[in-house]
Amino acid sequence: MISSIRILAGLENRIMRKFGLNKIQLMSLFEKLDEHIPEISNGLLLFLNIFFIFLIPFFPIEIHKILNAITFSLIFLISVFALNSWRKTIFSIAIIAVITEWVAYAISIEWLNLFSTLINIIFFQLIVIKIIIQIAESKKADSSVIFESINGYLMLGLLFTTWVAIAMILEPTAFSFPAENPIAQDYTYFTFVTMTTLGYGDVIPQLPFSRAMATFISTAGQIYIAVIIAMLVGKYASTANSNNKD
Repeated sequence: MISSIRILAGLENRIMRKFGLNKIQLMSLFEKLDEHIPEISNGLLLFLNIFFIFLIPFFPIEIHKILNAITFSLIFLISVFALNSWRKTIFSIAIIAVITEWVAYAISIEWLNLFSTLINIIFFQLIVIKIIIQIAESKKADSSVIFESINGYLMLGLLFTTWVAIAMILEPTAFSFPAENPIAQDYTYFTFVTMTTLGYGDVIPQLPFSRAMATFISTAGQIYIAVIIAMLVGKYASTANSNNKD
């Protein structure tokens, strides 16, 4: 612990000497960097969400599992820095999620997959809630808020994807997938088709609880869009009114 503090202090002094900064200027620089971290992280997170949901299916099925593990791990870690607060708590959960993700990948045991998926549910649930809070607390509808809104929707879909995965682990007849052994991309496909209320009908919930889940997913998807659009329009109108007054 003491050695770590000494290393950080030495690094701080080296930066100050190299760039000719005093302690106040250095702290100001760190604060400015910290302000831009969520914006940069939201951009990276958007790319990772798009890659997992839309691009991985174009790769050979044989490498889907490893790509899923890598992408999910990066999503767990980058999501933490996209937040303005709660970072320590969610970072702890992210580390646990990354570890369980890779252990479940290496050791294919049903209860381990179940535990890993439950950790994913907790993680995505906290992230989606926090993103919605950040959007509500933002003063204006800038590019960062737009990225947060899109990420919130996509990660809500990933949250519901983990619900479907849990349902299929506990009860394999909950949904009738065309493939005999559905994979993560099959769950993602069904979730987003349901969230958008498109519903091709190629995947059908077979049991009462899975039908209730599908109903909730479709309803929640529409409520998210309605609420977020209302907030964004309100923030945009408020910003426009302020600019007109000035």
